[in-house]
Amino acid sequence: MADRDQRDEITWVVYELTHAGERLASDGELEGYLRRALKLDASHPVFVPYLTFQYGSRCSVFNVMEGYCFVASGLDDRAYVAVVSESPYLRNVLSTKGRGTITLMTVPHSSVIELQTRMGEMVAVEIEAGMVVEIVRGQYQGLEGQVVSLTAEMAHVLIELRTLRTIRTIPRFALLPRGDDV
Repeated sequence: MADRDQRDEITWVVYELTHAGERLASDGELEGYLRRALKLDASHPVFVPYLTFQYGSRCSVFNVMEGYCFVASGLDDRAYVAVVSESPYLRNVLSTKGRGTITLMTVPHSSVIELQTRMGEMVAVEIEAGMVVEIVRGQYQGLEGQVVSLTAEMAHVLIELRTLRTIRTIPRFALLPRGDDV
């Protein structure tokens, strides 16, 4: 990502997806595609508002903004525009055109945070006792555990590390199911 003052808030470039892009998002492959197409490093934020997971015989697909995805600003504007013409997955980048110039339309970081929170709330309903989950927010972010019990808003998660075995109470919206692939 281009150097910027750390006090600057991230803004997000918005892509409209083709039908093939929506399928790629539902399959969980769109973020990887965007990273390769835009030559993004792992630290450059990308948000695809789709989540698919398999648990038992049930496959659940969640999306909070069908047909769109978001990439943090910071690249040369021409890179965001050029990738659309070469892609079967991207229909358009939201922008305005005038007098030979293209100006990207971006959304504020708070809008993407709101979408991420809504997605977390949708997924929280699907959390069940016995599920293996990844903690995606808070002080235990990045750890995995198993849900041992639930309340309306919280999950009691068994976290096992090499030298620690503990049960922590985590908000359900801060958990993502890991599905059957663990």
